Amino acid sequence: MDVRVIRAGGPGLSSFLGLAVSSWRSALGRNLTGVYVHGSISTGAFNPRTSDLDVVVTTRVVTDSEANERIEEVHRAMHGWGEDRWADRLEAMFVPASALGMAGIPRIAALELHPDEGFKVQPLGSDFVIQKRILRQHGITIYGPTIARVVAPVTNGELRDAVIGNLREWWLPQLEYPGQFLKRGYQAYAVLTMCRTLCMLTTGELVTKPEAASWAMRGPYLDVWHPLIESAVAYPGGLQPDERLATLDFIRFTLDEAGIGHAPPRS
Repeated sequence: MDVRVIRAGGPGLSSFLGLAVSSWRSALGRNLTGVYVHGSISTGAFNPRTSDLDVVVTTRVVTDSEANERIEEVHRAMHGWGEDRWADRLEAMFVPASALGMAGIPRIAALELHPDEGFKVQPLGSDFVIQKRILRQHGITIYGPTIARVVAPVTNGELRDAVIGNLREWWLPQLEYPGQFLKRGYQAYAVLTMCRTLCMLTTGELVTKPEAASWAMRGPYLDVWHPLIESAVAYPGGLQPDERLATLDFIRFTLDEAGIGHAPPRS
């Protein structure tokens, strides 16, 4: 097992991933082609208090409704594995390997699992391109061909378009329905994501959230936001006041920097 997996979660995570691969092979049969870890585990930015386990499962063809039901069934069984409850933190996408190997965003709907939302079948969005970049540069192969042989390169221009697209598709609508921001953990996640977005738009580099926060704390560009960023970095430690309004303002600032129009805040 890759040393990054051991460093992040020890033998418990290695055991979980091994059992997960076996379960997905049982659910998908010959349709399964690969299992890859990305996100904070692969980049060395894993935070045991807050980070998810990000996994991409590749297939020969898009999974159908019967396969999706089997995947959900094996996931329910995963919740009884081990003391670290990795299944509760699993964020997974089930996508054809061919979709990772082509440029742009394929017009397909894929099964996705999110810790807070459960399973959904939804069209791929701009964040798919961002995940491709991380997978190609840092992805960990658990099963199947080496990830660099599967994922097509993502240019800096494509990455910039994807980051702006993700702001427009995911973050802009949340200004209208900001219920998620009642959660202090989601506020911290949003602030660090905005730091990474602003860093990419300014420098052209896609860095980890901790690296982006460090970048944001240097120089005068974001000095007015430093207390908010410091609080997000410290989460869940230290004093954690409700930062909902400040977080929404930081998202609006990021949208402005990206050239995306938005409605003014409601009184």
